[in-house]
Amino acid sequence: MLEMTQDEKILDAAYRIIARQGYASTSLRQIAEEAQVALSQISYHYENKEGLLLALARRVAERYSHFAQAVDPGMTHLEKGAFFIKHYQNVITHEPELFLILYDLVGLALRSKVMREQIREIFQGIIEQFATELFTGELMEELGCEYSPEVLSGMFLGAIFGIAVQILLEPKESVYKSLDSLNLIFQLRKG
Repeated sequence: MLEMTQDEKILDAAYRIIARQGYASTSLRQIAEEAQVALSQISYHYENKEGLLLALARRVAERYSHFAQAVDPGMTHLEKGAFFIKHYQNVITHEPELFLILYDLVGLALRSKVMREQIREIFQGIIEQFATELFTGELMEELGCEYSPEVLSGMFLGAIFGIAVQILLEPKESVYKSLDSLNLIFQLRKG
């Protein structure tokens, strides 16, 4: 196995600590200790805590872009929708830290113009992925929907994002089933 670079060690440590404690409760010293690097290396690679967080935001975005490659183009809209929903159920169940970090990033983006641009890009990338893979013109016509693929994609992302908050706050079966219910979108037909 290849040895990790210092910046990879720092990012991994930041990911673990921020997921566990939250951004506001995390210090650069804690990250340096967890990564087993000198504190000055964080400044060298990322300039400051916000720079480190921006790099973490890019890592979260990369996770989503790699997922897009797993979608089989031969799937029906219903199968693709179920595939995406199942993926998010798995992430919330097995990698909740991804959503915890994303929520922290969103909270910070509400107060930081630089962070807002980065998070907006992440969300726009996810919306574009949904619009391309799920809410195609063909599906929109079949559903008899007057909304654009981007509008439905934004609604779909918002629903997933909101349901994930509910699951993290109270992981009970009925809340998990809320994600399953999103499959209804792909089953609606006009007429």
